[in-house]
Formats: sequence, C-alpha cells, structure tokens
Amino acid sequence: MHAEAVARHLLVEIVGSRLLNDAQRVEAFFRDLAATYGKEILALHVYQFEPYGLSGLLVMPESHVAIHTWPEYGYAALDVFLGASCDPKASVPLIERYFVPQDVRVVELERGVGKRNGTLVRPELH
Repeated sequence: MHAEAVARHLLVEIVGSRLLNDAQRVEAFFRDLAATYGKEILALHVYQFEPYGLSGLLVMPESHVAIHTWPEYGYAALDVFLGASCDPKASVPLIERYFVPQDVRVVELERGVGKRNGTLVRPELH
C-alpha cells in the first residue's frame, strides 16, 4: 500500500443468497465485523423495507460498512471502508458465512491523497 493511502475500500456484490431479508442477521453480521477488526461501534442501524429488502449502516472510527439488499434477486451491494491499517478482505469470510452466497464479487480501492483509482483528485490542491 502506498504511504498516501488513508483507507481501503471494498465494493462487494453478493450474488445468489437467500438470506438477504433478515434484519437481525445483518445486525449480527455488523457486530461480528466490528469485533473482527476490534473497532468500537459508533452507530448501527438496519432499516427493513416492505415487502422485502433492507438497508443497513455500521459506523466505526475511520470506518463504515453499508449494505443494500434486493432479496427478490438474491443480490446485495455492500461497501466495506476501513482505515488503512485494516485489511478489508478479512470481511469476505464473514460475508460468506452470514449470507451463504453462490458468488461474492470484490473490487478493492485504496483511498487517499493522490489516489486515482476512483477517488476524485484535484491537482490544484497538491
């Protein structure tokens, strides 16, 4: 990782899961994830939609995890944003355990000053 990276960000797609409409499961996943990284939970909320689907957010120091699910498609989009000292890939086994998907697709970005892999860079500020 480059010295100017301040965070690492996983963009995760969960495909082929039948366990995406359970708010208690998502809350347990968030709590387990925070414990895995030894992070304090600053905020945790899961909102259940009718007739199905949910959105959830976990906020930790210098970090957050967000999920949006479409159970009718067996699909969820998940963001795992962690301070640079943490390895966000450690979240993948938890994702597999809690959601038992057919597939997990992952893109990792380094976030920070001078990064050009998805972060807006303003040269006039350098």
